[in-house]
Amino acid sequence: MQLKEFINYRVEVVQPGDTLQQAAEKMRDLDVGSMPVCDGQSLLGIVTDRDITIRATAQGQDPTMTPVRDVMSPDVFFCFEDQEVEEAAAIMRENQIRRLFVLNEEEELVGITSLGELATVTGNRDLAGETLERISEPDEQELAEPDRQVQDDVSDEDASAELGETTVIGLFHDRETAKQAIDDLKAAAFTGDSIFIAMDDGQEILVRETGTQALAAELMPNLPELAPGAVLLLVEADDRAAAALDVLNRHQAVPGGVRIPID
Repeated sequence: MQLKEFINYRVEVVQPGDTLQQAAEKMRDLDVGSMPVCDGQSLLGIVTDRDITIRATAQGQDPTMTPVRDVMSPDVFFCFEDQEVEEAAAIMRENQIRRLFVLNEEEELVGITSLGELATVTGNRDLAGETLERISEPDEQELAEPDRQVQDDVSDEDASAELGETTVIGLFHDRETAKQAIDDLKAAAFTGDSIFIAMDDGQEILVRETGTQALAAELMPNLPELAPGAVLLLVEADDRAAAALDVLNRHQAVPGGVRIPID
């Protein structure tokens, strides 16, 4: 199976000439710790919140004047959309990472794929297990993701076991879009009992309106602080993770990866 058959084609980026303040504001709004840096669609590198803190702020550089290009890292790992899943997994294994940027044949950034998505879409959990054996540290290079903690961490046995299913995660910046996604999930035969919602405020109301479940904090360790109005959606998808991902992608959710329970 080639990556282009299922990758998420929505990627948020910053430009090399953007200021560090602009990059930090975008990270805050998206609830992420890093952003790909692109000139148009050409991938130039990655900038992280650590880059902004260590390479700029700690050295007295003005974040309102310093461009992203001055602190970004040009070293990023990527693959191409026509590559096979196994090739992408090999890159992750060899470089001890869980996520990869995906380029098209013109070497333009078109998406991101994660270890959890590879294992779920192919149904090959051994693929994830073999790769994770080579990934020993949790702080490898971050790509664009809605949150550093809520991610495709297939080794997180406690959270996955309590949720009990392969769980697809997506972040919405407003409740109306989240409600539309929930309607489409239900139309695709996902029940309200399999859809969990986390919000900073108004969670109980949205749960009643949509007939879904409130996500208990203990079900997702290190649940991030969500921006006002943002909705974190988790779908217990079992063997239908690809269908759940498709719905979330159609509604432009910021992808949060896939959790796979440990057998």
